Order: sequence, then structure tokens, then C-alpha cells
Amino acid sequence: MLKEEFLYDLPQDRIALYPSQPRDACGLLVIHRESGRIEHRIFHEIVNYLDEGDCLVLNESKVQPVRFRLRRATGGVVELLFTKKVREGVWVALARPSKRPKVGERLAGENGEEIVEIEHKKAGKLTLRLLMDESELFRRLGLAPLPGYIHRIPEERDLQTYQTVFAREGFSIAAPTAGLHFTPELLKLIQAKGAQVAYIQLDVGEGTFRPVMTERVEDHRMKAENYTISPEAAEKINGAGRIVAVGTTVTRTLESLPSPEPIMPHSSSTGLFIYPGHKFKRVGAFLTNFHQPGSTPLLLTSAFCGKELLFKAYEEALGMNYRFLSYGDAMLILPHKTAAQSCGDPKKER
Repeated sequence: MLKEEFLYDLPQDRIALYPSQPRDACGLLVIHRESGRIEHRIFHEIVNYLDEGDCLVLNESKVQPVRFRLRRATGGVVELLFTKKVREGVWVALARPSKRPKVGERLAGENGEEIVEIEHKKAGKLTLRLLMDESELFRRLGLAPLPGYIHRIPEERDLQTYQTVFAREGFSIAAPTAGLHFTPELLKLIQAKGAQVAYIQLDVGEGTFRPVMTERVEDHRMKAENYTISPEAAEKINGAGRIVAVGTTVTRTLESLPSPEPIMPHSSSTGLFIYPGHKFKRVGAFLTNFHQPGSTPLLLTSAFCGKELLFKAYEEALGMNYRFLSYGDAMLILPHKTAAQSCGDPKKER
């Protein structure tokens, strides 16, 4: 299949620049895959779609402040996204603009203090030697790694809003955005209904947001990302009547594991690329955001929902002023009938 089959027109004004406040006040589009019915809700109503015996699985990896705005000696700004630690004091980073900095050049902070020296450069990636303490660099100058399609400079508040309320540890360079909508109070309501909440950790790296550059979808290769499943999480997931995966990172982790064998506590990595034709082994319901045209998260969502139904839902969402991408609204895909279908009339307008 061709990448162009998964493109759609996304107006710039539909890309959310800031998140909803409170977190669970965003929109929730609900798709009933078997019937094709689409509902329009508010996110906190998700509790009505979860039943006793369900297990909501979330990614608790912590987003690190790995975005930096530094200056060349000429005064030009270079934006860096640190992606990988090579060794102590040496990092690989993506750079914008990618063609300007030179090997041997030093980049400085706003006060003129030299921060990094460029050791190597290749295809938009820089290998950097730090000229100051690593922890101090992240604490003083690190910004939230907002995606490039959010056309603004990250603000101080993004360090909180571009982080899930349940993030604990790990090193992610992008947020597991489907989890951004949950509040502590909403998670308590979900558990009070009898559903379990399990936390796994997948450190979001380039694999999640790397664009599909091949004409044929099947020729794309995902970069592997590390994950950990704790004993507590494995027990809850294994005992679930239905697994509700929150986000593409959780889905790829769970679908990487052999089935029907029980999940064992372990740490590993996954480079699983899910696109239409994938047979889902573990995930019974899927919560996600609205994704970029032609992206790997959109392909995964198409695999779970069915491309025709998904694109119908996207067209409806665009017509009803849903907010798209990382700071936007959410979508819940339910392949099976649940008690939630009797939770009242869908809201008529947004």
C-alpha cells in the first residue's frame, strides 16, 4: 500500500497550540468499530466506556527537557533536540536549521556562555560535546520538546502540560500524548468502577515520530525503543477481561509480545511497525489522539479502526472543530459493544 493513501488535508488552524484546561475537558470522539457509529463526548466521560475487568494500560515514561535554543557566534539561533546519549558528556541531537552549524563550532546560551561544541555532523544530526555539566544544562536551559508542528517557542508551563500526571521515570524525547488527558481524579473514578490501571514504560524516541519516507508503507522501518513491564503491570494485564491501550506506544509494546502466552515482567525493546493488515493479539480497545497525515501513528490507528471508518471519523472531527495532534482532542475506538452505549445522547455541537 502507498503512503499517499493515508494523507488528508489538515488545516494549520486545527493544530492545537495549547492543551485543554483542565486536561480532561478536551473532546472525545468515540468510534464503535463494529457498527460504525460515532459519538461526540467530553474526555472525562471515558469512565462510562470502561467496565469492571477492563485494564487501562498507560505509558508512565517521563518526558525530559531535551529541546534547546542556542546561538551561533553570528547571532543566529539553532534549535537542538537531544535524542541519544553516546557517552558521558557527548550527545546526538537533531538540529534546525540543519545545514548551518559547522564541525568545531561552539553554540552559546543567551548570555554568551558556550554550551556545546559540534564534533560531527551528518544528515541533520549533530554529535555534540557538552561544555557544561549535563544536569545543570537540562535544569537551566532545557525546554519541553514540543513537536515542530506546534509553531511557537516552548514556555515554562509546557514542562508541566507536556507531561502526563502519572509520569515517574524514564527518558522520553516526546510525550505519550494519549495519556495527557488524564487527571488523578479521573483515574480514581475509573478504578472505583472496577477497572484496573496498569503502568508500563516505553521511552519515546525517534521511532515514534520519525516520518514515513518511503513510497510503499511496507518499506518503512521503525527505530527500536526501550520498554519495561513491571511484575505488577504484568499481573494486571494478564488478568484483564479487556485491555484498553492508551496510545500508540503502549499498543506497539503489547502487540510485540507473544500471545496467548502470559506476559512476563521484563525489559526489552520494540521496533514493531503496525499498519493495516496487522492482526491485533492483545489490545481490545484503543485510546489515541488525532495524528498527522501519513504518519506511523495514523497507520497504526488505521490498522485498529479500519482506514475507511477512521477517515470518515477524521472528516467528521474536522467539520466539528476538534483540535488535532499532540495538544489536541482524543479518540476512543471500541471494537465491541459495551455498557457505555446506554450512557445518554451524544452532545449535538461543539
